[in-house]
Amino acid sequence: MILGIFGSPEVIWDRNETLKDYNINAVFISHKNLNQEIIRRIHKEGAKVFAEIGIFVGKDIVEKHPDLAPIGVDGRPLAHIKWYMGINPAIDWYREKKLSEIRETLDKYNIDGLWLDFIRYPCHWEVPNPKLEQSSFDEVSLKKFEKYIGIEIPGLAIHDKAKWILDNKLEDWTRWKCEQITSFCRDTRKIVNTVNPNVILGIFSVPWREDQFGGAIFNIVAQDFKALSQYIDVFSPMVYHLMCGFPVSWIRDYSLYLKDKTQKAVVPIVQAIDEPLKLDNFEDVIEVSLDADLNGVIIFTAQAVFKDEVKIGVFKRHFLSVERGG
Repeated sequence: MILGIFGSPEVIWDRNETLKDYNINAVFISHKNLNQEIIRRIHKEGAKVFAEIGIFVGKDIVEKHPDLAPIGVDGRPLAHIKWYMGINPAIDWYREKKLSEIRETLDKYNIDGLWLDFIRYPCHWEVPNPKLEQSSFDEVSLKKFEKYIGIEIPGLAIHDKAKWILDNKLEDWTRWKCEQITSFCRDTRKIVNTVNPNVILGIFSVPWREDQFGGAIFNIVAQDFKALSQYIDVFSPMVYHLMCGFPVSWIRDYSLYLKDKTQKAVVPIVQAIDEPLKLDNFEDVIEVSLDADLNGVIIFTAQAVFKDEVKIGVFKRHFLSVERGG
C-alpha cells in the first residue's frame, strides 16, 4: 500500500522529522525538483521516489511556440484558464521532446516510479461545471485525421472542417484523439522497459465516469482507461472532492469504479489544500482513501498538511494506524 505525499519532503525535514515518523513510504515530486541528495535521503528514510512529469501543459512554452496551441472549433487558440494552458498532443516535435525528458530522467536518477501528469487533451476540469471545448483543429491534426479516416475533410476554413468532423465523424475523431494519448503512454512504456523495467509507470487521471459530461472523458480529454491499462501500472485519479463539488464518499466510489474499469492498482490523489473553501473534513478524506480494496493514497500537497498543526495530527494518526494494523 502506497502512503504518499505530493511535493518536496523538505517541509517535513525542516521540522527535524523524518518520513518514517509519519509512516510515509512514497514521495511524489516533480522531475524538475529532483536531485541526487534528495533521492538519497528519501531512500534512506525507507520511502520510494516517484517522479511526476507534466506532459501536455505549459503557458510559457505555448507563448514561445504558437504551433503548440490547441485550436478550437472557431479556428482560434483556446484561451488559458487562470494558471492552466493545455498543449496540443498531436505535435510530433513536442512529443519527442517530452519523451526525451522522460528518458533523461530515467537515465540520470535512481527513481522507483514515473507518473505522467496532464496526459490529456486540454480541459480545466477541477471545477463543478468545467468548460468543455473540442480541440485541436490545427492543420497538423487535421492532416493526420484525414489520413486516419482515409478521406479529405470538406470545407475551406478551419471552423467549417471542425463542424463537419463533429457532425459526421465524431466517433472517429474521439477514437483518434484517444489514440494520441494512449500512444504517448505506449511510447513511455517502451522507454521504461528499456532503461529501467523496475520503474512503476503511473498516471494522474481525470476523475470522470464515461456517462458524465456527455462522455467528455473520451471526446474532450481523450483518456480511454481500458486502452491505457495496457501500458499503465497504477492509476491515480485526481479526486479533489472540494474543488469538484462532490461529497467525500465520492473519493472511494470513483476510485473503486476506476479499479474495476482498468483491473489495475488504483492509488487516488486526494485534496489537502484549502481550495476553493477551507477543508474541514480532512480526517474523512483520509479514512475513505485508505480503503482496503484500494492500493493506498497520495496527499496533495505535503505543504498543505505540514503547515497546519491540525492536519498534521490527523495525517500522522491515520498513516501510523496503517502500520499498526499491518
